[in-house]
Amino acid sequence: MNALHRMERFLDQHMIPFDLVAHPHTQTSTETAHAAGVPPDRVAKGVLLEGAGCQIVAMIPANQEVHLGKLTQDTGMEVSLADEATVRRLFSDCEPGVVPGLPNAWGVEIVWDDALMEQPDVYLEAGDHERLLHIETRFLSEVFENAPHCHFSQARMQHLQA
Repeated sequence: MNALHRMERFLDQHMIPFDLVAHPHTQTSTETAHAAGVPPDRVAKGVLLEGAGCQIVAMIPANQEVHLGKLTQDTGMEVSLADEATVRRLFSDCEPGVVPGLPNAWGVEIVWDDALMEQPDVYLEAGDHERLLHIETRFLSEVFENAPHCHFSQARMQHLQA
């Protein structure tokens, strides 16, 4: 089963309405937001984290990054960024580099940033670099199956180049 079909089935089983939004091929969540004509704070990107023998996906706005210290402080989870090999292994039916917007459809736990709930709707990665699932925010708690949440994202740091 491909990633999109897995997520569509998950949403249908939970009776969550959604739309599919196609966009030109992109490599990053910020590029995806731009290509789809969606504000980046409404595109939810997944960041795979690992710690203490488990993996969890942090769902944050595309224009943010995970603040690991804040996440640890608020949830008690000590985690670090997972490597690309782990992403490929867990989400093998997704295109390389994609953490799907519904990792719980793969049985992977989620923690989500409260900033996503401030939006009227969100767009989730559909498993490839060319489609998004569009869902109204009021359905997020069902989609994320009451996963833990707090505010743990921060503006992406602009790294200086020499």
